[in-house]
Amino acid sequence: MNRLLLSLAALLANLGATSAAPAPNVIVFFIDDLGWSDLGCYGSTFYETPNLDRLASSGVRFTHSYSANPVCSPTRAAAMTGKAPQRVGITQWIPQPSDVTLPKEETTLGEAFREAGYATGYTGKWHLGEKDDQLPNSHGFTWMKATNRAGQPASYFYPYAKKNKRGSYWNVPDLSSGEPSDYLSDALTDQAIHFIDRHQAQPFFLYLAHYAVHTPIQAPKSLVAKYQKKRHQRYGDSPTPTVPGPHETVSRGRQDHPAYAAMIENLDRNIGRVLDRVKQLGLEENTIIVFTSDNGGHCHLKNSPGVTSNLPLRSGKGWTYEGGIRIPTIIAWPGKIAPATSQVPSITMDLFPTLLELSGQPLLPEQHLDGRSLVSALDGQPKAALKSRALYWTYPHAHGSGHQPSHAIQKDGWKLIHFDADQSDALYHLERDIREQHDLAGKHPEKVQALREELMDWIKKTTP
Repeated sequence: MNRLLLSLAALLANLGATSAAPAPNVIVFFIDDLGWSDLGCYGSTFYETPNLDRLASSGVRFTHSYSANPVCSPTRAAAMTGKAPQRVGITQWIPQPSDVTLPKEETTLGEAFREAGYATGYTGKWHLGEKDDQLPNSHGFTWMKATNRAGQPASYFYPYAKKNKRGSYWNVPDLSSGEPSDYLSDALTDQAIHFIDRHQAQPFFLYLAHYAVHTPIQAPKSLVAKYQKKRHQRYGDSPTPTVPGPHETVSRGRQDHPAYAAMIENLDRNIGRVLDRVKQLGLEENTIIVFTSDNGGHCHLKNSPGVTSNLPLRSGKGWTYEGGIRIPTIIAWPGKIAPATSQVPSITMDLFPTLLELSGQPLLPEQHLDGRSLVSALDGQPKAALKSRALYWTYPHAHGSGHQPSHAIQKDGWKLIHFDADQSDALYHLERDIREQHDLAGKHPEKVQALREELMDWIKKTTP
């Protein structure tokens, strides 16, 4: 039997008729700055993520899943549109104030599900436009809560506000009542559960975009104390090891940051709260769950380490090395998708057609131009074209992590990174060198030329 226990069509046929089958609910957990190795099910032994580990064991865990870009706004645009970020004019995180926004002419995931008769809800980070007519409720989401106008909150503790000239961008609306000890990730989850309770009798599409684990790195004191103790028990007073990188960058050499670990455990608890509520309402077997991140973990800055370690991957957020773009992704649907681990390459744009197909909707190929449905991979029998596809990235900007403009292509186990500053290329064979430590460009000049030409052709074709 295929790993997708029953195809959607077969399931509907067994129930008697397509029209009689309830449309599945969809919940997307879109996390900020969560690294590939930040979960227990992806190898972390310092952070504790029991709820996400259970989710992974109940669905398909993708080991070769990638963000569309090494920073947030472009990847979020790719998820909403199914297009490479440059197609919609968003290739860098959006500062505030800014006129950069998700184009109105795009059909978003929210609009697609709204048109299919779903109740559509959005709570949390958006970062695709700051004006009233640029927020989620202008892009297909009929319910919107706690979405600010910036890329991060001022504080994770109530009242989640900041007093300065730009403070209104970071303030989180719709959460006016509370106590000083109230925590933002808990409050977002309260809102999400309210949406589910309200719409449990009809198909719903909920996009829960947690601000965590983005800066500021703040967590409940009791959890921070737990990980301070754990760090001391495991590492004593030894200093955190570091890994030198290019352009005077320094990466964190191990996962040992107590406050960051506490943020991750709190996030995991809140994912568990949503999943528990879905189960309590009897909706578990009719709800598709997606869990993913917008870019790699924040492991380094210039001259100092960041808050997490992405090892064995190289580098982190802001870079086109694996640590900046390889992300955790889990897709689960109890009773419909059998547990598995998939090595099929996937990227953010795939979310759009995958969710359309899983929910029985027609695909919109003119919209999700750069996404491919992963349903065959969920079935355990991925199409040949899916397994052999090339993935591409362009990040033509400097970043606070020390990154200078670069572009990358991954194909047939090879990865090429092209750096604009000196027009140099680095070539790695990822299946043998996941750490990207052995540059093979000098040994394989023909491979370098072929991959560089394909990469530049893709950038040209996808950039208006």
